[in-house]
Amino acid sequence: MITEKQIKAKDIKRLLLRVYRRYSSGAITEAQAYKETYLLNSVLKVIEVTDLEDRLQNIENTLRHG
Repeated sequence: MITEKQIKAKDIKRLLLRVYRRYSSGAITEAQAYKETYLLNSVLKVIEVTDLEDRLQNIENTLRHG
């Protein structure tokens, strides 16, 4: 199982593609695909924001102590 510290954007991409394939094959409904996609996109957004926060913090620290 993937823990929160291990999840990367590429993992979300893989899961989004899996949802798409399941929806395309008729394995899940449009409503289920929408729910899963919404949740995955929310996680992706959090990953992106926290990555940017970390990068900004590193830049700020470099400027302060540089």
